[in-house]
Amino acid sequence: MATPSQLPPTAGPAPAAEGVAAGEAAPEAEIRRVLVVAAHPDDETLTAGGLVAAFASRCDVTVVTCTRGERGEMIGADLAHLTENPAELAAFRVGELERALTALGISDHLFLDAVDGGARLLDSGMRWDEGARHVRALPSADAGPDALSVTAIERPIAALTAVIDRVLPDLVLLDEPGGGYGHPDHVRVHEAAMAAVAASQHRPAFVAWMVRPQAAVTAAQEWLRTRTDLPSVGEGGTTLTLPDPVGPQASIVVPDGQIDLEIDTTPQLPQLLAAMHAHRSQVQLPRLVAQPGIREPAAGWYALSNGLLQPIHDRAWLRLAPGWGEPENLRSAVGRLMATEAAKTEGGRWFRPTMITFSLLLGLMVAAVGTAFHRVSPPWGVLAALLALVAGGVLARTFVDRVGQLVFGVAAVLMVIVMTYVRPGDDVLVTGEPIGLAWLLGSIPAALLLPALLPKRWFADS
Repeated sequence: MATPSQLPPTAGPAPAAEGVAAGEAAPEAEIRRVLVVAAHPDDETLTAGGLVAAFASRCDVTVVTCTRGERGEMIGADLAHLTENPAELAAFRVGELERALTALGISDHLFLDAVDGGARLLDSGMRWDEGARHVRALPSADAGPDALSVTAIERPIAALTAVIDRVLPDLVLLDEPGGGYGHPDHVRVHEAAMAAVAASQHRPAFVAWMVRPQAAVTAAQEWLRTRTDLPSVGEGGTTLTLPDPVGPQASIVVPDGQIDLEIDTTPQLPQLLAAMHAHRSQVQLPRLVAQPGIREPAAGWYALSNGLLQPIHDRAWLRLAPGWGEPENLRSAVGRLMATEAAKTEGGRWFRPTMITFSLLLGLMVAAVGTAFHRVSPPWGVLAALLALVAGGVLARTFVDRVGQLVFGVAAVLMVIVMTYVRPGDDVLVTGEPIGLAWLLGSIPAALLLPALLPKRWFADS
């Protein structure tokens, strides 16, 4: 496993923005799209789930998961049999991941091996360093050739480069060079992601590592030792243990002076807890005990399969990768993004369901009008009706992303089918002539497919 000093050099600062003359101040970077690169299902939650949820409520967030966690240790006797069948275990963890992403507010997700359609990238497995058990992981000796940490690094680099050039992120989030706690897949993801941002045509304004400051971690671990309400026994009767505040720390813990940004994620704690519950095969006994208006060193606790209790933090911290942005610019950009919360949430919890309902009614209406008038002045009537379906789908996607567009499309297609085959008063609205068939069959791609295929970045300001 590579140590931080052995890692390949990262790229230097991104070039000046086009159109900015030498000596002129470049425009302030804005964060509209965020890319999160995770090694396994649950890493998007456990490393910085609150931060991911905070970003997702204000801008577009894409999560890339590089493996399906086929070799993860399972919690619970009812799931123990899955360790004998990696394919079933992977499928189970994919389901957990889907539920966790929903809890965090993430709708754009992909697995890294789906980018090139090649062989599945597998979890490499790990073993604990006996000198720093539960703190530092080492590579597993039996990782196969398709394991993420064993396969040629050029493949994940190329796939992540393609993702970056598709998503066009303003901020890329990933593990620090030590992989959080030394897991070989985490280390490989860091190496591949740093190489990918350097190789991509798109230049993110910021690339940041998800870290935690020494003082905050130590205080949270000491806080755990003061609690009298901690569970002592985990799933299956295993004894739970506490971290040692003065012992070795995982590589995610860095000196306080290396922190470039701290974000309060207290409002996202319920989402984080729901995501932890979703990953039940990996997380046990998650609990929040934070009191409104009272800040303590931690907001709660959870344990993994190793039985080590961990604090749940109500803050998240970032360290900029060298050459990928200035701390003051990152703080300013994130500050402006966080300030948009009131504007984005104005209208309250009913905005999204209201817009989905509107999309449904819009689909019914556009399809009904198109069915009634598609035979007017052929072929212009049917062309106008199909164009109206495409425009309506785009409008619905603008309201509530692909969910609104899907609701619009399904409603429109169903209305066309109903008006074609249900003929009150024996009126024939859609005939078997070519123009009728063009409307009946053309409504499907016009309402469902074309609006969905438009680039996501076109809807960044929706």
